Amino acid sequence: MGNEETDQPYNLVEKFFLKLLEPQNKARILRWAWLISLGMLVLGYLIVFYKASPYINF
Repeated sequence: MGNEETDQPYNLVEKFFLKLLEPQNKARILRWAWLISLGMLVLGYLIVFYKASPYINF
């Protein structure tokens, strides 16, 4: 009676990961990860440019 397997998630962590792995949520996570990485790339280029520009003769 008590050892029956069900298809329903039984704890909060499992429910969270099942919700997180839905296709629309994966797309949203991927889009934010791409935007954050693009922002970090631009910020890195700006830092390098402003730190190195005094040493470069244009």
